[in-house]
Amino acid sequence: MSSSFVRHLTPLLVAILLAGCQTIESKNRQASLEKVLHAYETAIRWSYIRHAYNLMRPERVKEIGIPQGLENIKVTRYEVLAPAVSNPKSNTATQVALINYVEKDRQQEKSLTDHQLWEYDSQAKRWYLISDIPAFVVRPRMRAMPPSR
Repeated sequence: MSSSFVRHLTPLLVAILLAGCQTIESKNRQASLEKVLHAYETAIRWSYIRHAYNLMRPERVKEIGIPQGLENIKVTRYEVLAPAVSNPKSNTATQVALINYVEKDRQQEKSLTDHQLWEYDSQAKRWYLISDIPAFVVRPRMRAMPPSR
């Protein structure tokens, strides 16, 4: 083989190998996203809402806290309205789901739209939920006392 042929062939082989690695990494990232979305859906769908907080960064969970009263929530429906769309340039993905649930003590059915924003951590090689988990439990508002007569 001539040295000129090898010189021209080497960059081409390197480019092919890099493209192959990027494709494998992209597939792994997509598979990881599908896995975390399934874990989130399972946690919410089966009313293990506390478990969904494990899909957030630990420092974020410490910052916002896990609300009390989640055991009073029974999810009755989880439907993906807009399937996950990922943006490799920003390492993010979005998904929208409709969630119906019942407050057990009141037997009131409610629904909400969950706009999820996920971020890929390339060092940890995993996705984290960076949007808030829906507010299933709303703290009661303080009512002003009527003026005394």
